[in-house]
Amino acid sequence: MADMAQAEARQVQEAADLDAEGIDRGLPRGLATGLLIASALYAVFHLAVLNFWSIDEWVYRVIHVNMGAVLAFVGIRAWRGERGWVALPDLLLIAGAIGCSVYVAVNLDMLIMRTGVMTTPLDFVCGVIGTIVVLEFARRVAGPVLPIIALVFVAYVFVGQWLPGILRHSGFETDNFFSFLYSQDAIFGMTVAASSRYIILFVAFAVFLEASGAGEYFMRLAMMLFGAARGGPGKVSVFSGLLFGTVSGSAVANVVASGTFTIPMMRRVGYPRENAGGIEAASSSGGQLAPPVMGAGAFIMAEITGIPYSEIVVAAILPCLLFYTAIYLTVDLEARRLGLHGIPRSELPKPRELAGDVFLLLPLAVLLYLLLSGYSIIAAGTWGLAATLLVLLCRELGFRSRVLALPLCLFVALPLTGMQVNFAGAIATAASAGLMLVLALVRGQATRLPGVLATMSRTTFTGLAETARKSLQLISVMACAGIVVGVLGLTGLGGRFSSVLLSGAGESQALAFILAMLISIVLGMGMPTTAAYAIAAAVVAPALQQMGVSALAAHLFVFYCAVISAITPPVAIAAFAGAAIAGGKPWPTSIKAMRYGIAAFVLPFMFYTSPEILLQGDWTETAHVFVTALVAIYLIAVAGEGQLFGRANPAERIVAAVAALLLLWSSLATDIAGLALAAILLGWAWHRSGRGVAPLAGGRNHP
Repeated sequence: MADMAQAEARQVQEAADLDAEGIDRGLPRGLATGLLIASALYAVFHLAVLNFWSIDEWVYRVIHVNMGAVLAFVGIRAWRGERGWVALPDLLLIAGAIGCSVYVAVNLDMLIMRTGVMTTPLDFVCGVIGTIVVLEFARRVAGPVLPIIALVFVAYVFVGQWLPGILRHSGFETDNFFSFLYSQDAIFGMTVAASSRYIILFVAFAVFLEASGAGEYFMRLAMMLFGAARGGPGKVSVFSGLLFGTVSGSAVANVVASGTFTIPMMRRVGYPRENAGGIEAASSSGGQLAPPVMGAGAFIMAEITGIPYSEIVVAAILPCLLFYTAIYLTVDLEARRLGLHGIPRSELPKPRELAGDVFLLLPLAVLLYLLLSGYSIIAAGTWGLAATLLVLLCRELGFRSRVLALPLCLFVALPLTGMQVNFAGAIATAASAGLMLVLALVRGQATRLPGVLATMSRTTFTGLAETARKSLQLISVMACAGIVVGVLGLTGLGGRFSSVLLSGAGESQALAFILAMLISIVLGMGMPTTAAYAIAAAVVAPALQQMGVSALAAHLFVFYCAVISAITPPVAIAAFAGAAIAGGKPWPTSIKAMRYGIAAFVLPFMFYTSPEILLQGDWTETAHVFVTALVAIYLIAVAGEGQLFGRANPAERIVAAVAALLLLWSSLATDIAGLALAAILLGWAWHRSGRGVAPLAGGRNHP
């Protein structure tokens, strides 16, 4: 048993390493404590600037990136076999990061006028050192893929004047280029603008939400709803992946968070190792497609495109429902094929227990309510974060979660007060906390209060430090992606690439979309979703928009491609993490993950062929497109799993696939043809089986 536990621990650690957040140093106690304090202060600085303290945007972004780099250079090893102390190269990088920050802050007014045009020697030195800091920051915490891509683009600036055809440009002076690179037109441009405004805030929200017990509640809820169903743990994985992934921008982090619980459950009821890892990888990656947060993707998309946040999240609802319905149906049909059972009801959480703890979801309710009430993303995130602290206080005092009904009412009343949101939110939070403390005194818990407050202080401190730690990967990749975006804009390569894509596709829009998907997936391999989306948005989305695709459809298309790059070989980082936890083989696991997530490879094409799926257009057309898409994804599951009132033969699977593709194209002619094929297939399968029509999915089946 001890050997098995050690093996499982190693597998979980291997999966965590794939998250590419770097390998922590074994620092001396004093330095480790100092790093924790600096990390907490780093998070507090962001929360203060976002809500109360106004400083120049460029200075803020420079501090956001460079101080994050300092934390990484102190706390994370430069390579796997490095010793535990901070070496001289790290000290030089730290000095460079701090020096560049001071230089920008002191010379801000002059830099605004001369950046990229009248570069001084010190501007050039700052640009070179700052760029090196960003590249090493990204390499250390996110792996070498993105820094290598960035270096290729930097090299292109210097060799492009000798390249042929569309790759040729007129050339740029070295000093002006590095000055340009270290400005708000490149490294500190739109990608870092998004990370500096939203990443810390929503990572903090996710960290404290997990600490408040909401993550455990999600898992218990999924167990109660789906644990007893056929192949129940697989369906639990689908639902929990959806919930965990909503607020996280890292597919691998989602796999590690929920997979350490769901994958052993799947193995227990008979799922093969590769299947268990693939289900978890597909469902956890897809959580970033789920509104309202979309793994911070919705906020970044709003920043890049200028499309209102509310329009983005509303448009993402139906595609997300289709994606998770597709995974659910595939898992159900596979469970039927493999003869897998669910978990006995006696081992599952009881509905009454879950109903009593429903107010643990207070932070999510507050976040969603304020977002939909028209408050800014920052205000909603801040008071959602405050609500998590109230949940923590409630738990520490030993109260049932129904005590949180009053804070919920106070936060719901925020839009009705007419007060400035920071002031009204502070009153609601303070009043709720005060009431809980009064209730504790009334219940005779006065002697416990000092211990409770001390525990809350420690939890808040460690939560802030963990927030900074978990933010480093996203911050570094957004800064490094800024290099790529900046070079594309400076050289005009992005526009020329769009022309090449259009000319390569010729008159075929379908071919253009296929090429765009392949390019987006390749660009996103080995990178977090946010960085993959930022680069694809600069390279691929403009070409789609030139074809007449709306900005919303084009950017959601490349966002979907960025998400599924995490389960697409040869660098399927989410699938490899699932394989590490399950003890399966990486490549077969990634193939299985693609099979479960196949809907994500076909749904994005509907954004152009059937924009009604994005809730653009008449509601009757939207309903028609959604219903035919539901039939299509069921047929895709049938084609993949070979289950239709019993075992389906190869010809039936081919017919199901063809009918699905016809329905997804969603024109009147293809819908009629697809429905006719589907009806013939279902009638034939019913006749062949010699029995009545079986349920499409679900069913309860106990061992």
